[in-house]
Amino acid sequence: MMEDKFVDQQGVYLLSHSVGLPLKTARSVGDAGFWEPWLAGNESIWSHWLAEIERFRGQLGTLLNSDASHFCPQTTISSAVNKIIFSLTPSTHKNVILMSEEDFPSVAYALQQSHGLGYQMRYIPAGLNLNDLAVWDEYLSDDVALVLVTQVQSNNGVQLPIGAVTAMAAERSIRSLVDIAQAIGILPIDIQQWSADFIVGSCVKWLSGGPGAAFLWVNPDMLELCQPQNVGWFSHEDPFEFDIHNFRYAKDALRFWGGTPSVYPFCIASASLEFVGNLGVDKIRQHNLKLCDKIIGSLEKDELISPVESNSRSGTLIIHFGAKHDQITEKLRSQGVHFDSRSKGIRLSPHIYNTEAQIDVLTQLIDNSR
Repeated sequence: MMEDKFVDQQGVYLLSHSVGLPLKTARSVGDAGFWEPWLAGNESIWSHWLAEIERFRGQLGTLLNSDASHFCPQTTISSAVNKIIFSLTPSTHKNVILMSEEDFPSVAYALQQSHGLGYQMRYIPAGLNLNDLAVWDEYLSDDVALVLVTQVQSNNGVQLPIGAVTAMAAERSIRSLVDIAQAIGILPIDIQQWSADFIVGSCVKWLSGGPGAAFLWVNPDMLELCQPQNVGWFSHEDPFEFDIHNFRYAKDALRFWGGTPSVYPFCIASASLEFVGNLGVDKIRQHNLKLCDKIIGSLEKDELISPVESNSRSGTLIIHFGAKHDQITEKLRSQGVHFDSRSKGIRLSPHIYNTEAQIDVLTQLIDNSR
């Protein structure tokens, strides 16, 4: 059974949009990847570790249909966004960074630091429908230098038309930054179908890869235009050259890497990426839709905040129970259902490790609490 491959759940765990359950093998895989050079008496510690990093990049490339060299490991998405901003120079007539008020605040905080470089922030109001391309047509004006597009918005579970928006941006010479944190591992993604310049994501959510293993994808056409300021010896074309007077940017996306990297989180994430890739995101998505439909079928009118249409919603259901919201959510928590809340309602994210029996428990608790 699929749920047996993940750490044992306590209750009904529906927090994959926040932190996915790790594989039972995560600890042994991480230990092997990190400690093996010492245990084997191998003096080539960095050779071993860098092979683990290349495995991580390769697994991302396989999952997202791109060359491994286009990916750079990052500790956090915010760090990746900060490095992007400080690798580009705004022009006087094209200096606006555009994002939605529904985007994740952490990314906004990183983008807001661009003010000192001469950028200005502009926000698409939260009430507008970002699946309406007319909205993007209006806001992608001539003075926009960079637009952030979040594939799945965490507050409402809405899936955005990334291909159409990035294509529109490219036609107007606007750089695009796509956040796939809430999408990777639950929605099939083919980077080749987009016109993105940068993509950021993380393994902590639907990929069940734990914290600390984020990544930055860079369109190869952008590389020579990017000169990251936050660099270190692993941003160098040859990190082991050790010539203090001769820094050369790495020829690929690793120019965004920086100083001495973390290794252990990427060992764990590589194994999780491999598991997801072998299982197939399509299979995970179909299971998610089946369980989500069971939940939706138990709801009353207007309780579902996220879209009803499967091609418009993510793997997460946002639900608000109206006048009985506090009553029902307290009951769910008391019976071991794990979820979290945002301004619009609670968030429930069934994954491959959730069973129909667990969802039946959830829906019965909701019915009994009305």
